[in-house]
Formats: sequence, structure tokens, C-alpha cells
Amino acid sequence: MALASSTATPRTTSSLPTPPMLDGGLPFIGHALDLRRNPVELLQRGRDRYGDLFTLRLPGSPSTVVMTGPKAQQKFFRLRDSEMSMREVYKLMIPIFGKGIAYDAEPEIMKEQLGFFHEALRESRLRTYAQGFVEEAEDFFGKWGDEGVVDLYETGNELTIYTSSRSLLGRSFRESLSDEFAKLYYDMEGGLNLLAFFAPHLPIPAFRKRDRARKRLGELISTIVADRRAKGLKEEDFLQTVMEATYSNGRSPTEDEMTGLLLAIMFAGHHTSGITFAWTGILLAQHPQWIERLRAEQGRVLGDKSTLELDDLRGMTELEWVVKETLRLYPPIILVMRRMLEGFDFGGYHVPKDSMVMASPAVGHRIPEVFTNPNRFEPDRFGPEREEDRKHPMSWISFGGGRHRCMGIVFAQLQLRAIWSHLLRNFDFELIEPRYEPSYDRMLVGPRSPCRARYRRRKTKTTVAVPG
Repeated sequence: MALASSTATPRTTSSLPTPPMLDGGLPFIGHALDLRRNPVELLQRGRDRYGDLFTLRLPGSPSTVVMTGPKAQQKFFRLRDSEMSMREVYKLMIPIFGKGIAYDAEPEIMKEQLGFFHEALRESRLRTYAQGFVEEAEDFFGKWGDEGVVDLYETGNELTIYTSSRSLLGRSFRESLSDEFAKLYYDMEGGLNLLAFFAPHLPIPAFRKRDRARKRLGELISTIVADRRAKGLKEEDFLQTVMEATYSNGRSPTEDEMTGLLLAIMFAGHHTSGITFAWTGILLAQHPQWIERLRAEQGRVLGDKSTLELDDLRGMTELEWVVKETLRLYPPIILVMRRMLEGFDFGGYHVPKDSMVMASPAVGHRIPEVFTNPNRFEPDRFGPEREEDRKHPMSWISFGGGRHRCMGIVFAQLQLRAIWSHLLRNFDFELIEPRYEPSYDRMLVGPRSPCRARYRRRKTKTTVAVPG
């Protein structure tokens, strides 16, 4: 563990040793192949051997220091912008988001852009999003038959494309252009691979499709913006937020910046929710006692109401614990990285300037000193009697931590509660595959394909309508 009693060790260029190097690896590429095959196994091996800090050898960096455990994670997520750079790590996103957006922006500009996201999460917007989530779930699952087989991963991604496009770009866009939007999104996502970390502008087919999709989406958004301005229309969606936003110097975002900001929030939330939807279904089917508990909660929260609103979703606390426990066991983002602009001392070691530093939710969430029975599905650990995530700051890091914590957590939680509220009341599920394991073939880690389940519509189904 990070053994120092303070999280701010005095800075030196010092006599302290660098964190120990993990054994293994190959000439030239170091641990890259092991990291590609099974990153969690590699990082867990390092933690088991060396504790909170150890070093990997990876191409393109003099050293990569892995920081796990709540104290080390606290240090990682509290690094100041003057100490570290996210731009170097996430430059593969620049062709998608655009120059000067999110990680490519100067720290002060990025801070202002994050403020736009805060505005998009104000109460009136959240109420509109919640209504959209409920309507989309009713419509999507209303088209299912009385029984059938679905792939949970594919279902989650398809449904969250609909909910995300509606929340970002409005109901009319969702109803007329969601299919094209889905194709554009997947073409852009196809440009995210290992090669993009090192050479994101190579003239290869995947990158060409990515760039064409980004251009087309910009055209669609420009059309929506022009139409709203010409007609004087205002919508309760994220696009309206950035249309009305201004930087501190009084400048409004350009349409290219609007597109980039929309994509930034989309990439932050869509696949995270789709993956978590799938794992939630798997874990609930494996632990049916929790299905009964959640159905009882649905009855307590909704009673004989004929509408489902934001406050109802907020009242589903046990469902919130289930989603948090799902994200603890199977975080979609298993690695978070920074490049150090300055060296620092911590936990008896010196981390040199220009090092990459890495935190891992997948490893940090399964530390037995923090989470009791860490490999077991126990949503009660987030309840008032245990509150294990509150005992150590930065122990639950599915959405990061500190100033750069992903604000999509509120959006994602409401979305997943709306979807699973409908499913719990209307369907039973039975798993089909003999095993459900993570796939490390993708940047965001979901269940390995196929990921099928058999559903049956409940005879005593309960449908709760949306307001109005």
C-alpha cells in the first residue's frame, strides 16, 4: 500500500528509489503483450508482489508506474493539472472530439467546458432526461414478444444509443435520425484501437471511416442548430446547453466545438451504460434473491402510481446499490492514465518526470482490506450499515475521482435505473451461456460475446406510464 502517512510527500529529485519493476515482459515491447491479453491479471500480479506502487515496461514511455489502493488512488486523482498531462495519453480522441476539446484543451478551457456539462445536468434537464429514459424503455421493450432470446450486450448498446441521442440532440432527432446516428457513432468508435494511441492519423480504412463519420455528424448538428435558431426553438437537451453556453471571454462555442462537446459526453456515457446494463442482467440472474428485493423496492417506491418520474428513480436506492456493485466488479474502464510533467515522491518511492502513471478500477475495487469478500456480489456493501466505499476516499473509482471525475455518473445511474425498473416489473430472465467473462478485445471492457439470456414476459406485468 501507499505507506506514507501523508498524501503530499515533500518533493525532491531525490535519493528515493523508483517503484520496483515487475518481472517478465519481452525485449522491445516489455509488458505490452501481457497488458493486451489480460491487463487485470498482469496488474493484480504486480499488486500482489509489490503493493501500491510498481513499474511496467511499455513502449513509448521511460516507465509506467501503476498506482492501486485507496491512498495511491487518492494521490493519482488529486494530481494537479500543472503536474500531469491527460492530453498526451488521450490524443487518440482528438480526431473525434476535435482540436481544443476536452483533453486537447488547455486546463482552464477544459474547466470551462466541464462547466457546460454541469449546466446540462441541472434539475429541469434531468427531469426531461428521466422522462425520455422511461419512454424509450417502454417503447423498446414493448416490441419484445412474450418470450425470446437476446444478447444482453447488444441490447444494452442499442437501447442506450436511443436514450443518448435523445438526451443529447432532442426527441425529433431521435425519431428521425437515430439509425444514421448509430452508424456514425460506431464508425467513429471503430477508429479507437491500439494503433490510434501511437499514430491516430495514419491513412488506414478505420481512420478514414472515423473521419468521414465525424464530418457527417458535424453536418447534422449544424443543420439542427440552424433550424432551431431560425425557428426560435429551445429544447431541454444537451445541444441546447452548448448552444446557450459562453466562455469567460464572451465567445460562444463554434458548431465544430458543439459537435466535439456532444461527442465527449456521448463517449463518456454510452458504452459505459450499455456494458453496465449487460453485467447488471448477468449478476441479477446469478443472484435471484436480489431480483426479489428489487421488485419489493419497486412496489414500495411506486405503489399504485400511474406515472414514473425523476423522484421515483432517485428513490430506488437498492437498485442504485446494485448498479454500483456491478460497476465495482466489472468497471467498463479498467485503466486510467496520465503523463507526469513533474516528478513526485510518494509512499517511499520517486516517480520520475515523463513517466506514465496508471490507476486501475478493476484492481482497486477488489482489495480485501477495502471491500469485504471483494469477489462476491454484495450490493449491501453500499448500504447505510456498511458504506464500504465511504471508509476510504477514492476506493470506488468507476467514474474516476477528484476534479476530473466523470460527471456522467448522475446521467448513467438514472438511465440504468429507468431501464431496469421496467425490466424488473415486466420480465423474467434466464442465462444461457455456461460462463460470462470479460473481453479485453475492446477498449471498454464488457462481457465476452455471445452474452445471451432468455426472457419471458411476466403474467402479472406492471407498466408505469410516463407523465402526460
